[in-house]
Amino acid sequence: MERLEAAQSKVPGSVWLMLLFLITTVFYIGIRTGGFNLPLERLPWSILVPTLALFCFLHSLVMLGWPRAVTLLVLCVTISFGFEYVGESTGAIFGPYHYTDLLGFKLFDRIPALIPFAWYMMFYPSYVVTNLLAEGSPFPVRTGTAWIAWMAALSALVMTAWDLTMDPIMSFHPCETGSAGCLPVLLDETNLGHPAWIWADGGEHFGVPLLNYRGWLLTAFIVFLLFRWIETRLPHRPWRGARSRVMAWLPVGVYGSMAAIDAWLGYPEIDDIHLISPFAMGIPFLFASFQIFANRSDLPLWPRHDQHGAPAAKRSAKPRANRRSRAAKGGATSRKVSQ
Repeated sequence: MERLEAAQSKVPGSVWLMLLFLITTVFYIGIRTGGFNLPLERLPWSILVPTLALFCFLHSLVMLGWPRAVTLLVLCVTISFGFEYVGESTGAIFGPYHYTDLLGFKLFDRIPALIPFAWYMMFYPSYVVTNLLAEGSPFPVRTGTAWIAWMAALSALVMTAWDLTMDPIMSFHPCETGSAGCLPVLLDETNLGHPAWIWADGGEHFGVPLLNYRGWLLTAFIVFLLFRWIETRLPHRPWRGARSRVMAWLPVGVYGSMAAIDAWLGYPEIDDIHLISPFAMGIPFLFASFQIFANRSDLPLWPRHDQHGAPAAKRSAKPRANRRSRAAKGGATSRKVSQ
């Protein structure tokens, strides 16, 4: 019994938190879908968005600490909702579109409550992937103004790559352009032909206007720019065990899984969409994974209990300074005695 308690005490709290999330998610998905009995053309957002948004928040708590984690959540949810509200109301940011009732309750009778959290569930993985691509670290390293702007732009590109496949899949329908007259009253979120939103004038990219992607780049850039600037002024407080390759890779795995889902699920009506995510998202995913597992051998593979949140260099700097000061004092004392 004592041996078991000792082994459990060596497991970092960050690992227990991720395991609790995994177990809860398995039961939640099983209850909502009935296990493997649900035929899927696309993943239901009522499951996907809450699950991944919760994962992103818990993981960012572990990796960044609560000041930065909460700041990213608040910035992403509020700014993306503001852009969505203005865009849906005016058509000026993303192009003219409107939401159907597929995604449930709407805020201010316009924007489904799931939408800001759908932005968030890809903001955080895109943030980690970009950090790895540009700096070889899941955490930002450089803090200059020009570098922050560059990282925000790169993050926006990594983020918008997801929408190249997601938007056509979620907005596809068999009706005439801009019309929903052929759709049933009750929409099924697992059915490809039941859209979550409808583009009034269609568009060049599988029925999606190119203006939508300029709007995505703009929205993502502003959120990333603000967060990357603010985070340099916030404390970085990762949990014990956060600095490990497996823990750092988890959001990268989420990013890669979204690419795999878009390439793997069946979309016979828009079959060419399969070709996009392996390149647009698969390449950043592979390079970010390579950075972690091939170039970061300085990090342990698995989380360790004896590993503090602060970097080892910073932890050891103060003891070394104390040892040097004690040695200097000892040298001075011995010289006084010899005199």
